[in-house]
Amino acid sequence: MVDLSPHGAGPSQQDDAIGRPQPNPGTPAYDAAVVAELEAVFGRSRLMNLLAGLGAEIAQRLQVPAAEREALSRDAHALVSASGTLGFGPLSRACAELEQACHSGSDLGPALARARRKAEAASDAIARLRAQAA
Repeated sequence: MVDLSPHGAGPSQQDDAIGRPQPNPGTPAYDAAVVAELEAVFGRSRLMNLLAGLGAEIAQRLQVPAAEREALSRDAHALVSASGTLGFGPLSRACAELEQACHSGSDLGPALARARRKAEAASDAIARLRAQAA
């Protein structure tokens, strides 16, 4: 059985001396209960395929500059449901906030930075889950 514990899977709000987010075990990137339920429903192999798909989606999204609001809004919208469905609530919520900021015309800097941090944490967690399942 894969250890679905998300401990160490999330970023902190503090950065190291050169600005890289540091791990915070108190901020999980995903809901272990949701991931466990998905594994029970779909089986490990299908779950790992779904997580691989989310990882690929994350890698392709949120890469454009803040000036490209429409593209960021589309990227955020795509990640809201994909990540939320697979138990990655922090990423889903951050992307919902980014999408709203894109539509409202407000400053995207904080929302985009948060969504990117959550995306990185989710990617790291997906890599760990897939490595444990191998």
